[in-house]
Parts: sequence; structure tokens; C-alpha cells
Amino acid sequence: MLFAVLALACIALGVYFAVDNPESITPRFAGYDLFPGSVGFWLIGFLLIGASLGFLVSLLPYWTERRRVKALERQLLRVERELQTVRRQVAGE
Repeated sequence: MLFAVLALACIALGVYFAVDNPESITPRFAGYDLFPGSVGFWLIGFLLIGASLGFLVSLLPYWTERRRVKALERQLLRVERELQTVRRQVAGE
């Protein structure tokens, strides 16, 4: 519930910012002119793009650790099978 209220407050603040800055600009990105839009629109747009890219980059360590955990689980399974084999050999002697 708190997250929803915070999200609505951020959206309202963004809309207010976009309405309060109606000047039109045409930003250049990587040498190309983007389409004209208000200052508020472009700032909020690039903020959302940056936040999304930051979130995706923050997932890289998660994916790396997930792969590592799966490899360690496979190794543990192999060692447990080997241990069972050794126990059977010792018990059979």
C-alpha cells in the first residue's frame, strides 16, 4: 500500500514538473536530433530510461550468483553420490 502511494506521488510530481516546464527542445543524442518535446517530458523520459538501465545492470550479479549456486548444487550432488558409493564399499567389506 505504501509503495502504491509513493508511486502515485512520484507520478503526480512528474506530471506537475512536465506541465510546469512547457518549453520545447530538440535534444541531440549520439549525433542525432531527437524529436522535439517539452523539457519536462525529456527529463522524465531520460530519468526512466536511466532507472531501467540501472535496474538491468544491477541484475548482473544476481544472474552470476544464480549460475554459481547451480554449479555448486551439481557439484554437491556428485560428491553425495560418491560418498554413498564409498559407504556401500566400506559396508560391503
